Amino acid sequence: MISCLVVDDEPNAVKLMEDHISKIPFLQLKQKCFDAFEVMEYLRKETVDLIFMDIEMPEMSGMELATVLPKNQPIIYTTAYSAYALEGYEFNGLDYLLKPITFKRFAQAATKVQDYFALLKQPVDFNTHDVLADCMFVKSGKQVVKINYESILYFEANKEYVNIVAAEGHSLVYKRMKQLEMQLPVNFMRIHNSYIVNINFMQKIIDNHVLIGDTKLPVSAGYRDKLLSFIDKKMM
Repeated sequence: MISCLVVDDEPNAVKLMEDHISKIPFLQLKQKCFDAFEVMEYLRKETVDLIFMDIEMPEMSGMELATVLPKNQPIIYTTAYSAYALEGYEFNGLDYLLKPITFKRFAQAATKVQDYFALLKQPVDFNTHDVLADCMFVKSGKQVVKINYESILYFEANKEYVNIVAAEGHSLVYKRMKQLEMQLPVNFMRIHNSYIVNINFMQKIIDNHVLIGDTKLPVSAGYRDKLLSFIDKKMM
């Protein structure tokens, strides 16, 4: 069972979310809040697996509230404005529901959440590097796929997913880049908020780009010094 909290300053919106949640067998509504301060007060004493959070609220917006919540608190944002979508994914957003929220769209988000929590409960812990240190297992769709580290060219962030680009093809997995980066062997290097590369496949550095095969990947200013320091140590 996935416990939920709903926060929205509009009572009708809260009622709609309550109705939607009641129709999903694996969701359990634990609390309804009507502003950010009610949420903070509740979470001082309790925890929930998931928050359905309105973005446009008086005094403190959903985005602002997200910055004071635990870093790994899963959130699904709700709003009447699609312009917030990309920003929402930067604040623990598992999904983004555009009002008026149909049950069909809500059910899709619920399924995504169920997959997310199922993935977290997978028995193999890749933070322990003494287990299967030469490969990783990822859930892609309904499959669990084994990928050898030596075949991975690079990782590319795609909203709340990561695209693993390997010699044998692509795999799209539900994972955050920061979590992934901590699990990888030392031959993988972050060069951009959206890219982690396998330095074994790095062929050239051209201006602010890394060349891997025929693909040019950008190097952002925040990661450039680390990359150049690595190159200097290998310079002949």
